[in-house]
Amino acid sequence: MTQKQKTDIRLLQALFNDARFEALFNAVDRLHDAASSGTLAEVTNLSADEVVGWLQDIVYTANETIRELEAPSEDEWETLMGSHCGSNLSN
Repeated sequence: MTQKQKTDIRLLQALFNDARFEALFNAVDRLHDAASSGTLAEVTNLSADEVVGWLQDIVYTANETIRELEAPSEDEWETLMGSHCGSNLSN
């Protein structure tokens, strides 16, 4: 791994820490409060449609990330498939 790759990884690790996730959650929670009280214009200059579009993109990406994090790794799949294939061959 090159020094630039190590630096890039450190920058990403600094982005994705508990303090930043908490800040993101708090920002979305504040947006929710404004939307539910009809005061969206107090927290953003975007239209409601633009906010919805951004939120849909964020939710889609977050859901895909969760799916990938919860999915078995390739090694786990190989282990699972190997054990299932072996049991099917003996039946």
